[in-house]
Amino acid sequence: MDGARGSEQGKEPGHGSFLAAHTAERQDKARLAATARRVLRRVGPMAQKSAELSKPAQWGDVLPTFLRGTFLAKLPAEKRLVLALGALAAFLFLPWLGATGFWDPWEPHYGEVAREMIARGDYIHPWWESAWFFSKPALDLWLMAAGMLAAGTNETGRWTGIYTEWCVRFPYAALTALGALLVFVAVNRLVSRRTAVIGAVAMLTSPLFVFLARQAVPDPVFVGLLEGAMACLMVTLFDSDDSPREGWCAAFYCFVGFATLSKGLLGFALPGAVALIYFIVTGEWHRLKRLRIFAGSLLVLAICAPWYGTMFGFDGRDDEGKTFFDRFIIHDHFKRLATGVFTSTPGGTFVYFLEQIGFDTFPWIFAFPGAGTMLSRVQVRPQTPRDRAIVFLLFWLLIGFAVFAFSATKFHHYALPALAPLLVLSAMWLEQLLDQGLRANAGSVFAGGLFYGLVAHDLVMTPKHLTDMFVFNYDRPYPERETDPRQIFMLLFYAAPAVALSPWLFDRLAQLWRFVRALSSKKWRGAHRAALRERMNGAPLATVEAAQDRNVAAIALCGLALAFAIFNGWFHWRKLSPHWTQRDLFWTYFHESQPGEPIGAYQMNWRGEQFYSKNTVREISRQALPMTSLSEFVNGPGARKWVLVEQARVNALRTALGTTAKLKIVESRNNKFALGTIERDEKQSQTPQPAAPAEHTPQVPTGAPP
Repeated sequence: MDGARGSEQGKEPGHGSFLAAHTAERQDKARLAATARRVLRRVGPMAQKSAELSKPAQWGDVLPTFLRGTFLAKLPAEKRLVLALGALAAFLFLPWLGATGFWDPWEPHYGEVAREMIARGDYIHPWWESAWFFSKPALDLWLMAAGMLAAGTNETGRWTGIYTEWCVRFPYAALTALGALLVFVAVNRLVSRRTAVIGAVAMLTSPLFVFLARQAVPDPVFVGLLEGAMACLMVTLFDSDDSPREGWCAAFYCFVGFATLSKGLLGFALPGAVALIYFIVTGEWHRLKRLRIFAGSLLVLAICAPWYGTMFGFDGRDDEGKTFFDRFIIHDHFKRLATGVFTSTPGGTFVYFLEQIGFDTFPWIFAFPGAGTMLSRVQVRPQTPRDRAIVFLLFWLLIGFAVFAFSATKFHHYALPALAPLLVLSAMWLEQLLDQGLRANAGSVFAGGLFYGLVAHDLVMTPKHLTDMFVFNYDRPYPERETDPRQIFMLLFYAAPAVALSPWLFDRLAQLWRFVRALSSKKWRGAHRAALRERMNGAPLATVEAAQDRNVAAIALCGLALAFAIFNGWFHWRKLSPHWTQRDLFWTYFHESQPGEPIGAYQMNWRGEQFYSKNTVREISRQALPMTSLSEFVNGPGARKWVLVEQARVNALRTALGTTAKLKIVESRNNKFALGTIERDEKQSQTPQPAAPAEHTPQVPTGAPP
């Protein structure tokens, strides 16, 4: 027992030493941890800053050398890129903006309503020709009137002035650019810098945006405001919790109010529907509290309710006897959607806008199959701001497309509200292409190449597709002899794929050259035969894809889009314009006519005759009031009269005049209209022979929709 007791006593000192050592080790670890925390508190900010500096530079982070001493060096990258994209928009949209007259019928139609606002001193109740005008809300008309006031349109005598078109169109170009810039800011904050830049460039260079930015019609105003509203809504809902959102939320409601004042119910219905579907699908109802709906609704009402309330209480009637509510709400909203209102393409199927979107966005259609692969991975329970933005963009695209695809009234440009989300999603795939390479996205690349080739072929064969994007009458004659862009199109459309494939082609040529040079080497021939046997036996390729391949392909796509936008906006649009406007004909009339020589429009209702004559043109034998007969016009005061007539009706006018008056064509370079003079023959009867009854002579439909 004594031995056992001694044995136990001999173990105690060792056990105590172990506990002491363990306690000392724990104390050392605690001291080290405390020391580490103190060090981290001191050097943490410096380490974080160092980590940020060690990240690869994003687009816009580094300025070119010649700009580093300017004010741009003090701006954050986002603001620098906003300025750069704004400069690109000005570069594309502003040159020759007012070099051409208003395109019939929409621009001069709304332009004349705006001019009458100035002439009558009534900016609340729109007026057209001889009746109230209720087909469009006030914002577009006010923008046009502001441009005319700046240009002094009503202060230049008979002529509308040389700056009218430029001043009127400028707000439309500016709002088109503003929408693209705000989408860039939202995508930059929620998705990525490269996606934001590529998406904004795609929006600014797509043909439909390029053409409509140069048109004083309601669509670019509405879509620019809609894009602004959607961008502000995304930032408000999905940006990080610690960032201020009050300004973005207020801006969202302002854009919604102005969009409603520009397009009516769609101004708030489209953003509201997209947000509602997003909340239902994702279940993120808690984000509603960020919107401050009650205060925001008051802001929207403060913007648009005064004018709408005034017009709903107005008892005036338009030329069809309709009140504002009947015309604008019932006829131009619900009937347009459900039963169809005057359209050039009745009964279009679901493929109608699929075809048009290909033309509207060329050459960015190359990225659409890739965008489809991105959408195939969308999750209905998004976890990050990027995922939430993608889901929101998807619903914006689907709902925007569905509204106009289901509409019974269809025009080619109705696809415009759905293009922004589609182009941003395409930009996301292009960023993935830059990261992963062409081989990892081969399926999308091949499908995109096919889409590109199909649309390019159709544009080369029928360049009229571009004009039909934004005109009213798709049967109007196209000036093929006066402007033929097919050679330019072929050059551009072949050059871009050639540049994109050039790295691969040069690499193959280099390999061929090395092969030819090495044929004399027995050792190399043996190695080549061995490598060939391995490949035939199924050995995988060991070469790595060069980064330059994907970079050159992306540069070729962007370069083609930029060159195509410049050609369309600066050159092609200007060559087309003289055949869709009456400005040049009225310029000839005002400079060659004598005081007291009136001008009439024979069986016309294209709106340009009202605007450029400042509503003094005499409507001859028109199918709508006010109208005067040809006999009354010819026998009126003055021996010489001026007349506008469609080229297809020149012979009919000669026949109607008979031998009592002589028609002389003064200007006929416009392929749609001709300008002539009518001089009475005093030796003949003063009464012209009446034209043949309408029921015995086929008549070409005149004019544009009310």
